[in-house]
Amino acid sequence: MQPIFDYNVDLKLKNILIIMPKFYSYQTKIHDDLIARGANVAFYDEEPEKTRFLILKNLEKFLKKDNIFKKFNNQLKDRIIAEMPAGGYDYFLVIRGNVLTDDVIKDIKEQALKPGAKTIYYSWDSFENMRHKGELGRLFDRRATFDSVDAKNNPDYELIPLFYSDDFDANKLEKQAEYKYDYVSVSAFFPFRYRYFKAFKKANPDKKLALKLYLAPSVYRGKKLRDPKLVKDLDMDIISFTPFAADSIRDMCLHSKAVLDLASENQQGLTMRTMETLGIKRKLVTNNIYLKDYEFYNENNHTVLTDLAAKADQAEATGDYSAFVLPDTDWLDNPYAENESIRKKYSIHAWLDNLFA
Repeated sequence: MQPIFDYNVDLKLKNILIIMPKFYSYQTKIHDDLIARGANVAFYDEEPEKTRFLILKNLEKFLKKDNIFKKFNNQLKDRIIAEMPAGGYDYFLVIRGNVLTDDVIKDIKEQALKPGAKTIYYSWDSFENMRHKGELGRLFDRRATFDSVDAKNNPDYELIPLFYSDDFDANKLEKQAEYKYDYVSVSAFFPFRYRYFKAFKKANPDKKLALKLYLAPSVYRGKKLRDPKLVKDLDMDIISFTPFAADSIRDMCLHSKAVLDLASENQQGLTMRTMETLGIKRKLVTNNIYLKDYEFYNENNHTVLTDLAAKADQAEATGDYSAFVLPDTDWLDNPYAENESIRKKYSIHAWLDNLFA
């Protein structure tokens, strides 16, 4: 059954070319929404498969060559042109485009698009984290970013935050009668997250916590060789060597009063988990200070943590972890402050309407 949504943009029978990373199942969600609108969608991965990409990236640093991805890019371009529909594409959307080059984009625009086709670039990462630093987007008719700071510093970029999918839409899910957890957090292993999770665990023995980090076995073996102290005596209540299925993560969040989301320490844009908590109407505790810049921020629903690194240093030096005590029942049990008109603006359907408008 297709999702029910009042689409504002008519994409029926439009040919849409998308180049973007494979990121969990989000590319599938985007594809499915566009298909539901009656569009013809061709999706291409923006990077080689992960192992090959990491090898090429390391070679690039070692050899100091800036064209290490040239063969991949040419193969991608040739494949797109060979597989294009008769007459070409009506829309060309690139999300991130981390290893794409100006020449590849120009060739695709000249050879694979219809006259007057609309080109759209979306930065699903901060400029600082990308090889092209956002310059690639200036080859497109329209450009947007999920990063509020990049948008402020680059007026030709629109700020369009990420989205929640139908899987995280409270109106499509059964309401929970009771909760198993006070706080849930499920994400990939990073040393800073593991450090803070241990601090939160020590500081909140009175709360029901489910703090989980996925540590890939290959990453664990690498860290064991390069930084054995980091992975010595791991807390297996926090660490999992088995990845968490998307449905499992969603169900854990649904059975929790609040979600704890620790973004990368330099991250400025809002995480997908932030948008998903908005979708399922769950309270959020996060270390992303930029959350306060958004229209849906509400002190009743959101708590922003600051200076966690300094607080962790102090706690480890003194044994006093009180700085990591999470909000108690006065905040957790206070009803979620709803604003349905704002919440709907951040669904995947509204996000695509915004991009293709």
